[in-house]
Parts: sequence; structure tokens; C-alpha cells
Amino acid sequence: MYTSEQQELLEKVEALQKGKNLSQNAVCQLIGVSGTAYSQIRNGKYNANPQKFFDTLAGYFGVKEKARLTYSEVEYAPTSISEQVYVTIALCQKKGGLAVVCGDAGIGKTKAAQKFVADNPSNSFLITINPCLTNTKSLLKTIADRIGAGQEKSNNELWLSIAGKLSDGKVLIFDEAQHLTVKAIEVLRSFSDYFNDKGQTLGICFIGNAETITRMGGKKAEFAQIANRTKQRKIYRNTEIQRDDICKLFPILEAENMNAEIDFLHRIARTPQALRGAINLFSNAYDNENYTYAGLVAMAKFMDMEI
Repeated sequence: MYTSEQQELLEKVEALQKGKNLSQNAVCQLIGVSGTAYSQIRNGKYNANPQKFFDTLAGYFGVKEKARLTYSEVEYAPTSISEQVYVTIALCQKKGGLAVVCGDAGIGKTKAAQKFVADNPSNSFLITINPCLTNTKSLLKTIADRIGAGQEKSNNELWLSIAGKLSDGKVLIFDEAQHLTVKAIEVLRSFSDYFNDKGQTLGICFIGNAETITRMGGKKAEFAQIANRTKQRKIYRNTEIQRDDICKLFPILEAENMNAEIDFLHRIARTPQALRGAINLFSNAYDNENYTYAGLVAMAKFMDMEI
């Protein structure tokens, strides 16, 4: 009924579904096609011209194939800063209460949080804050969705639903925490206090930019309760990035003894562009098939990077 190319595309959808352990609707949503249309095509009951459907599949898998051929960064590198952030989150989980980790962008804070949650999926949750989550209800609804609590209507019922779903020894990690309002922070603190009053622990770890720690550790009265309950405050700068961090991020350079290239990327990483900038630079140079020192310098100039 279908051409060999079309049949191959359907097989790729099945392989993707199995590989990611997704439902049929979920894999169709990922690709951007109708689950109903996919089911009808598989069963040979699709009455319309299926070419547009197969074009969408071909476009999706074509992009993924091209992406596979480009540079893939190390999923997680135990850099000096990311490891310290990881340890801070672990201590926050053990001790309960509040912890604040902040610093320059692109230095490995988020990577550390993602790694921690991947290592501790049953008792840790990572929530990325954005400007749309500044009011209490939107924040509570997001937390409830993430931990699997009931989506109640009122703030009070939402709070109780979340508190009932959480348990002793868990940690909630809030990335981009600089977007949180004072009221939102107080609401989060109340969860930790609730467990503390029961002789249990719930860690609340805030990760963000330098403003985060300035606000939460400030002397204003509105932050007094927050500051008093913040057991750990850590701030990191891109100037703390070590040369060995570059070796861990780019093992291909260390394996080939490309010391000049490592030193150059280290210099880039210690600028405001940080590790993320160094990764973007190397990725582009690698895809350009020239990650030698000269190739990195040329790409940095092309990207208008500070060198």
C-alpha cells in the first residue's frame, strides 16, 4: 500500500515510540502529526492523500538525522562548580530548610540540578521559574503538576494538596529563582516550615543569578524570615572556572593533547560568556570541521565573542 520510503518512516515512528517509551498520542504530538491520522494510516483506512502526513514525518526525521551528525556536548561533566552545586542540593535535601545557589549564567548550575534529579528521581523535583509564574496560584499549580498533586481551585486547597503529596526527605529545586516574588518565596518557605514542625525535613533550593542571593540574604524586614531559614548560601563566578573543567567538557581535546585549544576555551569560559559560551563556540567549530586553535579563533570572531 505504501512505498518503501513511506513504510520506513512508519517504522521510524514505531522505533521512536518504543525507544522513548511513549504512548501513540505522545509520539505523534512529539513529531507534530495527528494521532488519529497516524492510526488510520497504519490500519490502511486513511481516506485522504497521505503525502502531507509523510512529508511531515520525513521533515522531522530529516532534522533529527542532521542533528545526530552535529556536535553533541557531554551530557554532564563533573566540573568544579557543578559538583559544588550538586553537593549543596544534596545537603539541602538532608538538612531541610532553604538553600540558595547563584552566580553567573552558563557556569553549570542548571546542569548540576538536572543531574541531581536524574540521580534521585523519586525524592527530588526541578521546576524552572519564568516570569509567567510570578503569582502564587500559577506557582502552586506548577508544583502540583510536577509532583502529581491534585489541581485544586483555591490557593489554600492547592497548598494542602501539595503538602499532602510531599513527604519527609524530599527536595524541591527552583531554577531561575530570581523571578520569584517575596510572597512566592514565603509560600515555598511555608512548606519547609510545615515539615520542620513535624520533625521532618523538606529542602527548598533556589538557583538563580546574583540578584537571588542579594534579595534572600538582605537585611530588609520582608526578607528576615527567609534569611533566618536559609541554611546555605553559595555564589559562584565565571572566574572560578578551572582549566580541568574544559578537559572534562571536551574530552576529545584532552585525548588529542590539544593544549592550546584547551587554554583558549578556558579563557573564553572565564569571560561573561562562561562555560555555555565555550560549548557553543566549540560546537560551531566542530560542525565547521575545524576545531584547531586557528579554527576556534576564527569561529569566535565570527560569533563576535570576547576573546
